Amino acid sequence: MKGLSLFLNLCFGIILLLLSAGACQSGSSSGTGGSSSGDVLTVYTYRLLPGQDSVFQRFEQRSGIKLEAVEIPAGELAARLRQEGAASPADIVIFPEVSMAIRARQEGLLQAYELPNVDQYFKDVLGDDQGYWTGLTRIIPAVAYSRERLKPTNLNTWVDLAMPRFQGKVLAPATDDPFLQSLVASFIIHNGEQAARAWATALARNFARPPRGNSMDQLRGLAAGEGDVAIVNASDLGYLRYPLTYQEYLIGEGSDLIILKNGQFNTHINVSCATVPKGGDVEKAVAFLEYMTSKEAQMDYPRVAQEHPVNVMAIPSDFIIEELGPVEEDDLELNLLGQYNALAAKVLEEAGW
Repeated sequence: MKGLSLFLNLCFGIILLLLSAGACQSGSSSGTGGSSSGDVLTVYTYRLLPGQDSVFQRFEQRSGIKLEAVEIPAGELAARLRQEGAASPADIVIFPEVSMAIRARQEGLLQAYELPNVDQYFKDVLGDDQGYWTGLTRIIPAVAYSRERLKPTNLNTWVDLAMPRFQGKVLAPATDDPFLQSLVASFIIHNGEQAARAWATALARNFARPPRGNSMDQLRGLAAGEGDVAIVNASDLGYLRYPLTYQEYLIGEGSDLIILKNGQFNTHINVSCATVPKGGDVEKAVAFLEYMTSKEAQMDYPRVAQEHPVNVMAIPSDFIIEELGPVEEDDLELNLLGQYNALAAKVLEEAGW
């Protein structure tokens, strides 16, 4: 009887081992959330914001593709692609502005694609006509000023900001800020290199402190009284209108915005944009891009960051409607910003930034 019991226990143990092995084999072919590895789209992005999850989840529901978002600092995205090469798991890389995407393309880090089912209301000028990048949101550079310390009379263009009356009042980002570089590139394209050098040199005389940081750093300096007017992205002040903490709200409480024209031209714009890296799954990436530029996604995705939609049928955030209002956008070909980026950086450095 004892022998029979040992035999039965042995048989039972073998059955358990076989079941366990089968489960392991089944689990090894599954990705996160039960999707197979072939049904996963990996996104490298410079930011993950509250509210993006709902947009990504709707993409998953519509497409049946599991989305895995990996947050990587903006300045490290290209380096990550260089390091990983064609073996990169990324199918989409989202850059904060267009010149960074253009440089990645010039380095051979990206592959082209087509969007056959893109929404008809997507502004095609906000995408690359050769298929290397697609705008996801429009970003508007602006100046923020202290309501208590500055009366913004006769401040309509970027040239006005370089006038002597603003001496000791201006806060500016560091020369390596990509949004600043694209703004200067736009100035060069419209006004010429000589005019851009004169403008940058005159503006440098107006600095309240040495340039440093990014747009949000200028808003912090403005709140601390280190200057009276700051070069920023409009969306950063928009974020501070609906922040996560009361301390963040206080940073922007005393500031307002002015959207400046680029000389006699309209307002310079930039875009956050998505690209497909070498080795990425183009089919899945295209499905993601077509969804992200659709009215449905554009009703929410740009609003999270207080940026403008790229689909004209999407409704902008309350901040954009109430505080910015209509913006006369420059129709400049955005690929030119990448072509003039190196010259823009050189102009800033030689002007004393």
